[in-house]
Parts: sequence; structure tokens; C-alpha cells
Amino acid sequence: MQSQVSVLLPVYNGEAYIKKAIESVLAQEYPNFEFVILDNASTDQTPEIIAEYAGDERVRVVRNSETLPRLENFKKVFALADEESRWLKFIGDDDKLLPGCLAEMVRAGEKGKNVGLVSSRYYDGERLVNGILPSGQELETGPVLLKRMLLKPEARKAIFSPTSIMIARKAYEELGPFRTDLLHADSELFYRVLNRYNYAFVHKPLTVTGFHSGSGQAGSIVSGHTFLEAYLIRYYNLQQYDNLVMTQLEVERIKNNLVGDSVGFMLGRLAERDFKAAFTHLARIPAACSYHLPVSLFYFIRRGLSKLLRGEKITLLAR
Repeated sequence: MQSQVSVLLPVYNGEAYIKKAIESVLAQEYPNFEFVILDNASTDQTPEIIAEYAGDERVRVVRNSETLPRLENFKKVFALADEESRWLKFIGDDDKLLPGCLAEMVRAGEKGKNVGLVSSRYYDGERLVNGILPSGQELETGPVLLKRMLLKPEARKAIFSPTSIMIARKAYEELGPFRTDLLHADSELFYRVLNRYNYAFVHKPLTVTGFHSGSGQAGSIVSGHTFLEAYLIRYYNLQQYDNLVMTQLEVERIKNNLVGDSVGFMLGRLAERDFKAAFTHLARIPAACSYHLPVSLFYFIRRGLSKLLRGEKITLLAR
């Protein structure tokens, strides 16, 4: 029998999108999966929409008696997964699994040894993200990929959101659960998984992550949490990545990249006259990294002047 997958959907007031999310899961042709939906005491029409699918034997619905904090609910749905499941696959209420998602991810994950994370090409809203492994390469050693992600911004396309990832249950049990004090607890865990486990990739789009003005991802970018929590994931957690060998020069490169992201965010906020957000962010940049500020600021000024001279549009904050 093919390995069991638990597809996990935590939701709170998701009536606008959840029907498409549910139907994208139930349309999967993979024969051995359960679908756990955890309703976080929704107050809109979400419970009625979920009830339409309760007759499907693959669906298990749990409803909280009271609304939990978002990440507590996130952690709880993972705890509800069947103990027999070898793989855990998250989906948000505004996300979708594309045809063949489960089958392709399981195939890739079980092709290699000690695979802890499986990803693929995916859609970020309507934008296709291709990943970073060369065409034809489906497997990568976890610590090798982790080091690339720490040093090269483009390599972080390997890890995006929980919907684009399937995680091995053994990896989650060893290194989880998700922290509840971080908005990006998923990325924080996935980085640590790569320190211990290998990575598999499917060279076709298999998921769609919702990106709209009300999405958590959009809010995190605009608020600056994305950039602040990156200091924890990519700098403070370096001591936990004990399968990596980093030179001091490489550590400085990581710090410089982090500060550069912060400067871009702060300039974007200043351009919008959101002075409070900009200066609050500035105060939260770790002292161990802050001496990179002048170089990063000079870089943005030079780049901006070059674009102005060429008559190009200046973009400071991009997702």
C-alpha cells in the first residue's frame, strides 16, 4: 500500500476561499490520504461549507469550542494527524493543491534517503515560482541546500510557505512542533529540518498559495515581521545548524543580506510616510548586525540614483 498522507487544513472564518481549497484536496487521485479540517470556532459560514463534505470518508472535521491563537490552532491540526501517516501536508483555507500534488510529492520524497521536506514549483498567487534546483535534479542534501539558502537570497525560493511543502512525519516529530511565538514558525522549523534531513523537489507546479491584501503573507511583509524574524532564522539560529561549516566571512555576508532587507523595508515605509514603522524596525535590528547599515544604505542610494538616471521605476519593497 502507498504511504499514508495527512492533509491538514486549519481555518478561521474562511468562507471566501475554503470551498475551493477543500475541493482541490478531494480531487487528488492519490489513493491513501486523510483530510483533517480544524475549524477554529469560525463565526461566518465556514462550518456550513465544511459540513457539505462531511459525508466523504476521507474527511475528518474537528471544531474548537473557542477560538485559539492562530499558531496554536496551526500546531493543533498537526497533532490531529493519524499516527499511521508517513507524510504531513498542510493547506491554508485560501490555498489550493493542483492535480497530482500528493502523488508527485510522495514519489519524490520516497525516491531518496532521509528526505524530510518535499517541495515543487508553485504559484504565489498568479506568479509562478520555479524553485532553485537545476532541471532534472530532484534531490539535494539538506545541509548543502540550507547553506545556499542562508547565503543566497534567490535560493530561499526552495522554502516558501507550508502549502508548498510536504514534511516527513519523523522530521516533524523530531524537530517540531511549530513555535507559537513566531509568525514564520513554518520557515523556522523548515530551516532546522534541512540541517538534519534531505530535500526532494518536483519540477512542476503542484500548489497555489493565496496572496491577497488580507493574506497573512501580505500582512507580514507590510508590517516588517518577515524581515525581523529572518534575523532569528538566518542568524541567531546558526548555532543550531550543527551540520554546517561557516566561515566568519560567510556569517558577515548573512548579516549584510539581512540588514539590506531591513533597509529596503524601512525606505519603503518612509516613502509611504509611515515613519513609526520605519523607526520601530530600525530599533529592533540586532546590534550584532547594525554596523552593516551604512553600507546597505549606500547601496540603495546608489541603485536608486542609477535607476533615476535611466528613467526606471524605483521599487523598494517587493514580495
